[in-house]
Amino acid sequence: MKKDDVVREIDEAGLKINDLYARAWNTAFNPTEHGWGPSVASAVAIPVLSFASIGQFVSSAVVKQVSPSVFDAISNLGGKKPDSGDGA
Repeated sequence: MKKDDVVREIDEAGLKINDLYARAWNTAFNPTEHGWGPSVASAVAIPVLSFASIGQFVSSAVVKQVSPSVFDAISNLGGKKPDSGDGA
């Protein structure tokens, strides 16, 4: 896997986390619109999403500091994958 691919995927994960975070706050603050059960569940999810956001932020910062050659080395650790063909 290339460094650019990893950075892109981590950034996309951050966008998804932020979207869920915004939805959780919206649901938690509008119990008459969404119901009390979903509002309470969203309020409980807010700290979890906060920790996920911090984890994504740290991961993104670390990955951006790692040299691209490290990703190439990690990708090649197992060598070539065996051919899964039928032997023909």
